[in-house]
Amino acid sequence: MTHQIHTLKRGHYLAPRYQTYDFGDFLIGHTKYDNPEKTGTWHLHERPMISMVLYGGNLEKRKGKEIQRTTGCVNFYHAHEVHKNEYKVFPSIHIGLELEDKFLKKYDYREADIEAAVQNCEDSQLIFLKLLKEAAINDEQAKSSIESILLSFIQSSNEKELNTYLPEWIKTVEEVLNDRWNENISLHDLAQETQVHPITISKHFKRYFHCTFGEYMRKLKVKQAITLLRSTNLSLTETAYACGFADHSHFTRVFKATTGHLPKELAKI
Repeated sequence: MTHQIHTLKRGHYLAPRYQTYDFGDFLIGHTKYDNPEKTGTWHLHERPMISMVLYGGNLEKRKGKEIQRTTGCVNFYHAHEVHKNEYKVFPSIHIGLELEDKFLKKYDYREADIEAAVQNCEDSQLIFLKLLKEAAINDEQAKSSIESILLSFIQSSNEKELNTYLPEWIKTVEEVLNDRWNENISLHDLAQETQVHPITISKHFKRYFHCTFGEYMRKLKVKQAITLLRSTNLSLTETAYACGFADHSHFTRVFKATTGHLPKELAKI
């Protein structure tokens, strides 16, 4: 590659505004592009990193491929992997997680394990919001809490990769729940759609989805709420009803339990 390549040391970013939270084994960065400006510098990070688009997005170019990154998109970068990001949407806000070698060695992980976890996790956006919340609290328990969330994320995602065989009825369940996220779907409804007994669905649901049926539905609604909060001018109450929550109070409780944040805090991140 003939371009000049910038090497970014631990905790350094190209964004004009950023904040870091250093926990030794890992570091969380919160970066912001508030206004249009020239972007697209080829660079690399010295540590392996996971990055989530909290808001906005960019066109990313790596060796041999382009990736259109939009809100909620999560990507993994190997240490020293050269890439550049061209920002077209402003403001654009990202959360980054840099991992130290000592963290990987402590748990016998390879960079490939982290990459696989990112690719297999459907809840990365919710997990990263929790990580940012814990980082912002930054008390004596924050590091242990973040480490626990991170290990659970890697383990559950890699277990999903091992589940290479998915029964057809599980695929149908996933399609129905994602297509009808705003409906009050019951186990009986799923049984009719799949021709599988409700007890069988209930028994095996957590094995394949790594959460209970109720938790999965609440996550889907919260993801939709995040999209609405970021892309519309709906009030919190209107957003709550649009996403199938009983009322504003119910919405707030579930949103905070799922993301670590109150809905009104999302705009301030």
